[in-house]
Parts: sequence; C-alpha cells; structure tokens
Amino acid sequence: MAEFTRIVTEESSIQCRFCAGTDISKYGKYKDNQYYICKTCGRKFSEIDTYPRMKYPREYIINALNYYYNGMSYRNINQTFEDMKDVDISKSTIWRWIVKYSKMSNEYGLRLQPKLSDTWIADETVIDIWGKKYWFWDIIDTDTRFLIASHLSRTRTQKDAKKFFHMAKLRTQTRPKKILTDKLGIYPGAFNKVFYSNLKARHVDHLTSEGFGSKTNTNLIERFHGTLKQRTKVMRDLKKPESARIVLDGFVTHYNFFMEHSYLNGKTPAAVSGIGKDIGNWGDLIDLAIWEPIENPKVMLEWEEFKVV
Repeated sequence: MAEFTRIVTEESSIQCRFCAGTDISKYGKYKDNQYYICKTCGRKFSEIDTYPRMKYPREYIINALNYYYNGMSYRNINQTFEDMKDVDISKSTIWRWIVKYSKMSNEYGLRLQPKLSDTWIADETVIDIWGKKYWFWDIIDTDTRFLIASHLSRTRTQKDAKKFFHMAKLRTQTRPKKILTDKLGIYPGAFNKVFYSNLKARHVDHLTSEGFGSKTNTNLIERFHGTLKQRTKVMRDLKKPESARIVLDGFVTHYNFFMEHSYLNGKTPAAVSGIGKDIGNWGDLIDLAIWEPIENPKVMLEWEEFKVV
C-alpha cells in the first residue's frame, strides 16, 4: 500500500515596514523584487528595504547621496560600493539617484518654513557648467546660517537679482529688517522692486558691504561660496542647466540639513531654524518626501517660474 506524506506549508508572517501591521497582500513584482501593500496604513513596500520601484536597497541610495555631497566623485562612489558591498553600480545609475532624490528632497524642504533672524546676506558667484559661465545667487540668514534661496542664471542683470530676491521672499513668507549685499550696481533697483515699502512696519534696510574688515561685510556668504566651489570641482556631470540646478539645490539642502556648524554649537542650520526635527540624514528627508508629503506648501506655486534659468 502506497504511503502518502502530508505536506504543510506555513507562510512566514510579514509585517508592514511602516505600521507593523500584518494584514498584508502581495502587490506584484518589479525587477524581481516582490512588493506588498498594507491594508492597515495603505503603504506599499518590497521584500527588501528599497524605495518604490527601485532595484537596489535604500541604504545604497542614501550612502551615494552622502558620499556625493561630502565630496566624492562618481568614480570613487562606484569604487566604494565595489570595495564595501561587492557590487558594481554604474556611474550613470549613481547620477540618476543623485538627480532624482535630490529633486524630491529639495522640493520637500521648500515646504518647511524656517524661523530666521532679521538680517540676511545676499551675494552671487560664478559657477562653471561644462565650460560655460553661470551665476549662482544665494541668500543666507546671519544667525541661523540657513541658506534661504538660491538661483542659477546665465546673466547677471537687475532682472536676475529681482527674481532671486523674490524667491527669498516666497521661501520665507516674511520680510527681514536688513539685507546686506556687495556694491554691485544692480542690487538697489532689484531690492526696491521686491522689498520697498513706505510703511514703517514693512520697512527693510538695504546695506552694502564696506569691505572685509568692516562690520558690514559679506564674509559669511563668501565662505560658503568657497565651500561650494571646492565641491563643484567633482561635479563633472553638470552638463545641463536643469540637472545642474537640481544638484546645486541639493548641495544647499545638504548644507542646511546635514552640515553641523561650530558657530551653531554643533547643530545644523535647519535644526536651529526649527525645521530639522527628525531629519538626521538623507534617508529621513527622502522618507518624509515619499511617505508624508506636505499637500499644502507654504511656498507659493510661483516658485516654479523663478527656477527657470
């Protein structure tokens, strides 16, 4: 008489990565990764810790962003992954990660409104993008060291300066008491078109730098420009203005959220300005951008028109 063996199959219990719920259903595959959907919180996740529709673990993407904005070239990032993870990730894949997740994080960061002091410093510097000269404009808060806004342009005109000031105003939804610039002739007219008011409560003073050793100087933002230019030496893929803008904004995001300052007692500008809570690395910022987007941003939709080079 033939013997029959009873086979019992037990499914391993899968928990939602976000709410630890167990009411889980399969949600298809992408690049051999099984995806699931949690019926409790509605979020989707894969069997390995990846971002939506991505092949590699999120750890790799987070590390790539940290490496890049801390000064590594794509070649060195590729070699680091080979040495530490025994995986060959192409430089083009790393570049796509940088652009995609920088853009996502930059846009999320704009939706957070920092608490700033009443004095800002504005300046501009030259950036080389594939052999062409562009102007990088930025404005920083003196007390928190928070970089409020940045803008990339091919020209250095009053129209560019006006656009740049307007971006800072949109970003903060407020007005400082003082804005300090150098003596570039286009600044006064641009400043007046954006910030001038004959109402005392809305008055903003425009001060000009009197030189390196004076009390009114732009040394603070010029030090940042030195850091920026040192970093852009390895940004060899800044071939197109659009991707260049995303990556340069990514450096601003990195500076605001992840660079600790001795002047700020080891804190980041975002932490001091009140918007850095629970954001300790690129992974935290990306997770918030994906899973907890802000639907009603304080930054007006007009911001998009000012980003055009």
